[in-house]
Amino acid sequence: MRRALIGSMAWAALAAPAAANDTQASTTLGGLIFEQNDQISMDSEELYLSLDKVRVRYTYTNHGTRPVTLLVAFPLPDVPIEGTDPEWVESSYPDWDTIDMKTLVDGKPVGLMRIDIAKLNGKDIDKRLKELGWPVAHWADPGFAARLNALSADDKSELLGEGLITTEYAPEGEVRPAWTVSTSFVRTQTFPPGVPITVEHSYVPMQGGTVGSGLGRDAREANGGRLDPESEYITKYCVDDAFLRGYDRKRYLPTGAENELVFPLEQWVGYALRPGANWKGPIKRFRLTVDKGESERLVSLCMDGIRKVSPTRFEVIKTDYEPTSDIDLLFVTFAPLEGGQ
Repeated sequence: MRRALIGSMAWAALAAPAAANDTQASTTLGGLIFEQNDQISMDSEELYLSLDKVRVRYTYTNHGTRPVTLLVAFPLPDVPIEGTDPEWVESSYPDWDTIDMKTLVDGKPVGLMRIDIAKLNGKDIDKRLKELGWPVAHWADPGFAARLNALSADDKSELLGEGLITTEYAPEGEVRPAWTVSTSFVRTQTFPPGVPITVEHSYVPMQGGTVGSGLGRDAREANGGRLDPESEYITKYCVDDAFLRGYDRKRYLPTGAENELVFPLEQWVGYALRPGANWKGPIKRFRLTVDKGESERLVSLCMDGIRKVSPTRFEVIKTDYEPTSDIDLLFVTFAPLEGGQ
């Protein structure tokens, strides 16, 4: 993810867009493992994504002859720390309490428990951190950085070789933690045989964002007026020519000069859709609604078959759907500037 601008230009530097699909999980000595389930199907998923709200409603059916009780996890995307300025590490990790997570099962509220898992290169390292007596959420321990840098040179060398700490992006002569943290909300759920149940989640998504944009004509000049095909605009958000035409209409005057009365703001929201493939068979009916909130705002994502259904809403409906990738949304808002630049 591109880093938000630091300082007076930065309006948001939240590094972890929060959203995911329910999936079966099991607990191990070190953490949480997401498992495939061959008895319970996801009959439908109604997913609503916007900058201000995420809502998802599932219907499940247990195809067995007995009730099944499972640990069900709602995994959130990992928080990336690569490239984060050391003094901004704490702000890079979101306060999950602020997302106002609510869950209903058949219309009744249920409680959730949060589990944080330390990962290094995708591998669960909770057990190793326990051996060292180190906290998973290291940024929340005010004395941990000092303890880490007080280690002997030999200990630091060993831990650097293990990959647990790094000198990258750390102040000169210091080290910093190299792991990321995966967070899941979990609950115990009983699925009665042959009786569909509904599960609903709603919450406020965490956003990444920055003032300014790399979508402008000057950024495209090096590629013959087109975006770099290896850029995240293409690989992550599937920005196409129609999106760029909309961007240009709002960003430039008919003369080709920049419109000095507006300025582009980028916002990013992600949704971990792939865990929905862990249930029995495909999702029988999947409906995605994306609401950009303002008719003048632009939005782009990688999803085939999506169509515009209102000035601000887009929709796609799929049957027997097996998600193979997650959803990443790019919003571009053109903020008015008083008196020009």
